[in-house]
Formats: sequence, C-alpha cells, structure tokens
Amino acid sequence: MKFFFLKEHGLYKIFKTLEKVPVKKTIHINIDPEHAFFDNERRAAQLKELLDKREIVAFFIAKTQRTKNFFDRTNLPYIFQEKHPIRKALHIAKLFLFDIKRFHLHAIEKKNYLFFVVFGAEFVFVSLIILGLYTLIVPSVNIQITPTYQIEDVTYNFRYYPANDTEYPNFSRYLNIPFYS
Repeated sequence: MKFFFLKEHGLYKIFKTLEKVPVKKTIHINIDPEHAFFDNERRAAQLKELLDKREIVAFFIAKTQRTKNFFDRTNLPYIFQEKHPIRKALHIAKLFLFDIKRFHLHAIEKKNYLFFVVFGAEFVFVSLIILGLYTLIVPSVNIQITPTYQIEDVTYNFRYYPANDTEYPNFSRYLNIPFYS
C-alpha cells in the first residue's frame, strides 16, 4: 500500500490514517518534504512506536537530501528517490523563466556553484540590455577626418572677359575675371 501526505495534511491525519492500516502490512509512506513532520524528531519516534505496535513494515520515500538526513537521524527505513537530472534541469529552467523569486531563494538556499554562474550570467545579461538601451537613447556621432598624404593640383577654369561687358558674368557659368588692358 502507498500513502501520500501533502504539507497541508496535519499530523493527526497521518497518525489516524496509519492506525487504520491492517496489522502486519508492508506500506510505503510519502510525506511532502515541506511538511511540519520533519521539524521535530520526536514525531518520528511517535510514528515508529505506532508502526511497531501494529507490526507494520513501513518504508518512507525520501525525495530530498533534507528528508534523507532526517530519516538517517531517526533510524526510520527509507527509500531515496532522487529526481532525474533532466527533470531537475527542466524544473530549474521553469523556475528561472516563470518564477524568478523562488529560483533566487532556491539558489541562495543551495549555495551551489552553478547557481552563482547563473547569477553572473543574469548580471551580464541585464548590463548588456542597459548598455544597449543607453546607446539607443543617447545620440552620438563620430566624425573622423583624415588628412591626405598626397598633394593634388587643383585647376580652375577661368574665363577672361572684357571689363566693359557687364552682361557676360550674369549668363556665364564659369569663374569670370574682368580683363583690363
């Protein structure tokens, strides 16, 4: 038989449910890792006493390191079921994309090297976004003038006209110089 207890279920419900189990049965008990049951080792001693009195063979399902350590300290038999690495990665990605607050709390709690790398990547990513916005908002122009290293001759097309002709400069498209003699 398998029993699942959520973190909303009280200790009373756990004990009453296990009292209803037939004598000399083998059961698997799965308690949510965030349940108040794991806060005090005395509760585990009471549960062990109840199971021994009813001659029930119980195996607890430990899904986290915290629950595994709790069952080690209280000498309760357990089966450690660690999450599959791909499932862990998907869960972390889901937290990062959709619930960033819980992701950061999880990262601070774990103090794992990988999470600090992610924090660094977040910082760099946000800095790049701010830099990109800064370059888009603040106008800037770079003008680069480079002098030429060769001397080029410039030739102008001059037209000489008699100084007494006043109409010629108005209709001519060339550079005009009046000619005096």
